[in-house]
Amino acid sequence: MKKRFVMFMFVLTLVFSFAVKADKQKDAYEALKPFMEVYAIIQESYVDEDKTVPKDLAEFAIKGMIEHIDPFSQYMDPQAYKDMSDDTKAQFGGLGIEISVKDGQLIVVSPIEDTPAYNAGIKSGDKIMMIEGETTDGLDVMDAVHKLRGDVGTKVTISVQRGNSPDYKDYTIQRAVIKIETARCNTIGTDVGYIRINQFMGDGSDIVEKGLKEFNKDKIKKLVIDLRDDPGGLLDQAVKISDLFLPKDKLIVYTEGRSKSKGIEFRSENGELYKGDIVVLINGGSASASEIVAGALQDHGRAIIVGTQSFGKGSVQTIIPLSDKSALRLTTATYMTPSGKKIHGVGITPDIVMEEEIPSSYTASLFDKNVFEDFVKEYLKKHPEGIDTTKKKSVKVSESDVKVLFKKNEDQQLMEDFGKYLKSQKVEIKIQELAQDKNVILKWIKVEVAKNLKGRIASRKAAIENDTQVKRAIDILNTMDKLRKS
Repeated sequence: MKKRFVMFMFVLTLVFSFAVKADKQKDAYEALKPFMEVYAIIQESYVDEDKTVPKDLAEFAIKGMIEHIDPFSQYMDPQAYKDMSDDTKAQFGGLGIEISVKDGQLIVVSPIEDTPAYNAGIKSGDKIMMIEGETTDGLDVMDAVHKLRGDVGTKVTISVQRGNSPDYKDYTIQRAVIKIETARCNTIGTDVGYIRINQFMGDGSDIVEKGLKEFNKDKIKKLVIDLRDDPGGLLDQAVKISDLFLPKDKLIVYTEGRSKSKGIEFRSENGELYKGDIVVLINGGSASASEIVAGALQDHGRAIIVGTQSFGKGSVQTIIPLSDKSALRLTTATYMTPSGKKIHGVGITPDIVMEEEIPSSYTASLFDKNVFEDFVKEYLKKHPEGIDTTKKKSVKVSESDVKVLFKKNEDQQLMEDFGKYLKSQKVEIKIQELAQDKNVILKWIKVEVAKNLKGRIASRKAAIENDTQVKRAIDILNTMDKLRKS
């Protein structure tokens, strides 16, 4: 009797599932009836026959359907599908920006360091309102990418809206071959390690692993991981890099999709290579793989997260080839942090919120006019060795510690010299803005001095060492170290 009942329930379940499936098919058929009717009417009666090509109508219909779903799902025509592989290579032609659509607007997720867009002053969060004078309204990401990319050496003009300003600013940027330095590792001073990950691409985890081995060799127990303006990249790189900081068999990230049974877990496999204290820096340009790493280290208590809310791009896109060699890039799941926090549309919340210092429009205009560059050239004519003439004291320059060029008590003198230079050049002086932007101004000047005296590598180190958020991260690490010792 029990067996009969079980068999009856199985058959009933099977019949019910077929009925549900049949109902869904019926609903789909009913929903598609008006579509086919409209298609037939257009084919039969629309005035301009050239606009009724079946393939074109179908493609427009598909794009409209996909755009309704989310900004990360995309239809790729055969050419776009063919070009897609460029996005996962460490070298390609373009401007050097990661873009997305947020709230219906094309925005810059982040500029890639040392690329034409980065050097031109494009910032994370900038809204791209126009490309070559044409509005970006309704433009999907793939179409925008095709408009922005082009032959190396050619130029493209984009109109950008920044922050709450109603005005647009035009940037004409020359396209170049984009060579992405995935990651770099160095020390700040003698006891703090610094890892900058620009994008989670091919050799990123190898570079980070090599850097950590060097830190371990030098007994460096304090580490800053900089993920600001890192738009993400490959999932496997995020998992491998997280693995370097976590004990074996710890959950790094998992996916949730329509079918709970199809979720995938990614766990650490090798055991933590680095066991020191960690601060991770994030901002609104930290997305995707960056958020996976930050979320994993935060949830397992391996790092303190400092900065501002991350971008919130935590969805999984599956590439599904179609019969005509086009493809569908469809969101099929979302990433979840180990503790079950959703990344997509939310982002990673820092443990310590710290806004980045944004210069006033006055100070930014001085930068755009190369005032800092010109000032440093004049300054170095008077102080070729970094000499403080008021104290007759030589200030040494070191590639590993460029900040000693200007000790704390010399910053005020440097600002005074800068003010005198502005006055000599008949540049309008706004005392409030200069005072408000003091840290940014000093950083820009010191970076320029380092570049002139020691080159690009030294200027990069000067930028790191004079970065307010990096300084705050080091303060936190030092406090943790003192608490532990006490």
